[in-house]
Amino acid sequence: MKGERAVLEVKASGERCLCDFSFDFYWQHLGSRLDMDATVGGISFRRMVQALREGETVRVQGDAGSRLGSSLGVDLMRLGGKGGPIEQTGRIIVDGDAGSHMGISMLRGAIYVSGGVMLPLGNVVEAESELSGYKKFVSVTEALEKGLAVLPPNEISEKGLAIKDGLIRDTLGARNPTKKSLLLGGDAGMSTGILMGSGSIEVDGDSGANTGVLMQGGRIVIRGGTGDFTGAEMRAGEIIIEGDAGSFACARMKGGAVYARQGKCLPPARMCSPDGGEQAMLSRSLKIPLLHAMMYKKFSL
Repeated sequence: MKGERAVLEVKASGERCLCDFSFDFYWQHLGSRLDMDATVGGISFRRMVQALREGETVRVQGDAGSRLGSSLGVDLMRLGGKGGPIEQTGRIIVDGDAGSHMGISMLRGAIYVSGGVMLPLGNVVEAESELSGYKKFVSVTEALEKGLAVLPPNEISEKGLAIKDGLIRDTLGARNPTKKSLLLGGDAGMSTGILMGSGSIEVDGDSGANTGVLMQGGRIVIRGGTGDFTGAEMRAGEIIIEGDAGSFACARMKGGAVYARQGKCLPPARMCSPDGGEQAMLSRSLKIPLLHAMMYKKFSL
């Protein structure tokens, strides 16, 4: 029928990296981990991504392994793109279960799953599904940008998105360009705020390794501690940590600042004491007395 989406069908049995726009970070391994033209059920990884980029539906018949739809809807500069979203990105429908890390760094499109989804999730949040018998997941970043409706207990408003479902997510708020706020009740996984450019992310708990990696602006507030490599390759923005920033913080840092009670940074970043204005900012952001904020450290160039 006219206007009906084309469907590419893939028979799968738990293969990883299906519909992965990064091809498992192809620019790092150059095909040693994942051959773009290797096939699953007769369909190549390259063909799956091309179909989604053109707005088609990819239907996975069977279980999908880990990293399904990684960087879904991103026009990756590393693969010759412009770095922004691909607005016409198609959808993935899984007739089965999906593995962990589904939708890591996802920016556009939608993923429908009839079975279970293994934790941790990627940068996805559940929305109301128009397909009976399937759960629908959209990008956290797109929901935040466009005010997309999400399912309770999560809440969307003009100010931003509050995630209250208690599920662990990697790459939360990836590539966020909007000034809105993202609030997470509970702990976050790895790479919170990766490549974010604006707005704020507040995590009411701990955050995993690589928090704020490649961050380009905005503010991340962690009400617990973070894993190692906090602020790695950070360009701009602020990361505020109530507890420990871990080891190897600020690796290859180009700009921005990390504030924490303690942590170990790598040169050329260095540790110093925040000035009076920064201490006042820490007091407001963490809701702690100014006297306590005076005990914090700043890691920057």
